[in-house]
Amino acid sequence: MGARHADRLWMFAGALVILLLAAVSWFVLISPQYAEAEEIRSQTGTSQDQIVGLNKTIAQLKKDQAKLKALRATLATNQEALPEDSGVPDFLRQLQSSGDKINVNVSGVTVSTPVQVEGTARVWALPITLTADGTPANLGLFLDELQSGQARAVLIDSANLAPNTTESDADSGGNEPESMSLNLTVKAFVAPPAGAGAPTVTTDD
Repeated sequence: MGARHADRLWMFAGALVILLLAAVSWFVLISPQYAEAEEIRSQTGTSQDQIVGLNKTIAQLKKDQAKLKALRATLATNQEALPEDSGVPDFLRQLQSSGDKINVNVSGVTVSTPVQVEGTARVWALPITLTADGTPANLGLFLDELQSGQARAVLIDSANLAPNTTESDADSGGNEPESMSLNLTVKAFVAPPAGAGAPTVTTDD
């Protein structure tokens, strides 16, 4: 009986030791490994999300870079339409060049005092009057060139068309197109830097 009782005690003690070792192994070795593995999986998921976000950002930057040249060209066009200074000498040369190109004589150009455009802080209008002589067809081409064929932003305020009969017209017996005189009042626009005030108007470089 004593031997059997001792064997049972040893078996019970052995089982208890095994359970203790299993518990210690779980809490000391296995459980931390599971926790570490779960943390690594979480970090991996976060890193993958960050990589996806970065790839999207890189793709967008590449698209923006591809548009940069066009944006710069648009900016340059806008700056030509609304220069920071009056740009009157260049504009007058452009008027003369446009007239010469389509056989229209531009004369009597007068630039008046700049007027601030209502409702804007920086945009000023330069009132300009001029006379253009030529055939009706050529004068029509000149108006098209003035409004859309040159870079400067221009608004036609008024236009007065009248016959411009000369001695050569009378001698032609009506075979040549009648010469007309077009009196124009236009506004060319300027956008000086903030705080600069009214632009200074000069007709010569």
